Amino acid sequence: MSVMTLNRKNFKKRENFDKVLLKNYLTIRYNPEEKNSFPMATWKNFREKNSDPYGKTTEELLKKSIITYLSNIKGNIVVSLSSGIDSTLCLGLIRKVFPTRKIKTICAVFEDGTDESNKAKKISEKFDGDFKVVSFDSIFTSLPELVSIYGKPRWNTYHHIVAKEAKKYGSVLVTGDGADEIFAGYTFRYSKFLNLSRPNDNWKVKTINYLETHNRDWVPDQDQIFGNRINFDWNEIYNYFRPYFSNPINPLQQVLLADFNGKLVFDFIPTGKSIMKKYGLIGAPIFLNSNVINYGLNLKTNDKYDPKNQKGKLVLRKISKRLGIKHIDDKRGFSPDLLIDWEKNGKALMQNYLFNKNSCIFKKRLINFNWVIRAYEKVANDGDMRYLSRLISVLALEIWCRIYITQEISSKKKL
Repeated sequence: MSVMTLNRKNFKKRENFDKVLLKNYLTIRYNPEEKNSFPMATWKNFREKNSDPYGKTTEELLKKSIITYLSNIKGNIVVSLSSGIDSTLCLGLIRKVFPTRKIKTICAVFEDGTDESNKAKKISEKFDGDFKVVSFDSIFTSLPELVSIYGKPRWNTYHHIVAKEAKKYGSVLVTGDGADEIFAGYTFRYSKFLNLSRPNDNWKVKTINYLETHNRDWVPDQDQIFGNRINFDWNEIYNYFRPYFSNPINPLQQVLLADFNGKLVFDFIPTGKSIMKKYGLIGAPIFLNSNVINYGLNLKTNDKYDPKNQKGKLVLRKISKRLGIKHIDDKRGFSPDLLIDWEKNGKALMQNYLFNKNSCIFKKRLINFNWVIRAYEKVANDGDMRYLSRLISVLALEIWCRIYITQEISSKKKL
């Protein structure tokens, strides 16, 4: 067999796209049909069996989780630190459990995004942490690296820069992953869902309302994104969520169940594991200890969320107050200003990669070229964030194709 024949055969093998995966990634940002090693929850995990009005039981469980993760770790404890409640609570409790351990704290900021580093530095100093800031310049120019971390067409892996820096100081990285899903941190989502809900809504209406609270992940003409190689049907998407909204628990708990089994189990957890693996780190997600999860999911709703004042993670706030932590009250986190990044870096890259009908995603009939042009115009004329988010995902798919299918570019390339 000639080399040319062999290469042609291998290329055809690489062309076997997982159409379901691509469709789901571009609609809900994860694929519920992927294999995962993390146990999913059922509605029974959300029965309100536990009450912790002062957060004392939760605090003890979190401290035990810290001991489990960190007691046998030698050297520095490295903490991913923002100025929000999750990571600051991790830091405060670690210092309470280990009064003399050396702690390195790392805060990530985007060049043009929200900068929490000044607030995070003060919190780090309060708990005797050695503070470090790392910056990320552009989502667009870094897409090959971002896509290669998970090996699939996803770009929400930019948190890896914290792990990259953490590797310089220790072998373990503490994160606040899971706190939002377990203790009700997405208050903007809950209020919107509850406002849309009616007492007699069936599971499908609830699913549609739930997806409306995630509307950065899809667009009104979602069915027109795809090329004729991918058949899109909203009903297939809705059916993923049926178990979460056809059960006897209350609507807020149903949202918590959908978030836990969706974004957390199929997106954040595997992404975090990929990042840790890339840098040879031990991940220490303090909130994802099984005892914390089991207790937290069964907490009464009024220990988690105050609908009148739209405050979440109430039980964590009680612990944080006892520790004297002055975290920011609203949810920000490490995230870019996509419009500014698009104007500075993304616009030209999209024109280069997505305005060419010979691009991989069009030649393989995965994406509709005409939709891309219309979506680009919506961003250029109206600054539409929903369409910008989808276009970034389409661009990530093209970069993924060029890394793994046509092998035109390296994962180390800066665009």
